[in-house]
Amino acid sequence: MITVSENIFQELDFFAVSFLLGILLVLVYDCLRIFRRLLRHGAGLIAAEDLCYWIITAFVIFAMLYQKNEGLIRGFSIGGIVAGMFLYNQFISRYTVRCIAGFLKKIIRMIQRVWRFLSAPFRKAAKTVADRSSRLADKGKKIIKYEKKQLKKIRKLIRIGITKK
Repeated sequence: MITVSENIFQELDFFAVSFLLGILLVLVYDCLRIFRRLLRHGAGLIAAEDLCYWIITAFVIFAMLYQKNEGLIRGFSIGGIVAGMFLYNQFISRYTVRCIAGFLKKIIRMIQRVWRFLSAPFRKAAKTVADRSSRLADKGKKIIKYEKKQLKKIRKLIRIGITKK
């Protein structure tokens, strides 16, 4: 029987960790994509989010390389990361983002409906108060207008009385 060297197992472990890291990185990016589907973003904010993501990704990859391989960059480790990212993105990512974003949108819509139902009496009361206060303000304006007219009449009468003397 052929015995496999301990080094081969270490290299295989390193490749598996790299592959899983690639999957994890795309999974984290999927969370960002789901967040973007729930809340629309402008181009500037998307660019800033992507920049932060890739900076953090670079640190995570460096930390993995430093911990597993003393910081040495090996071709098969980068290949493992890229392979994990590519395979996850091609076969799983699309469905993950679509299903989770759809599920969360349904939950948000349900919460909005419940909120509208529970807040309906308060909205109706606020509308009633607003309508009544605007009617009261209109009546107040009419009363003020009427009183000004009466004061003008009184002022005219007083002027007429003063000038006749």
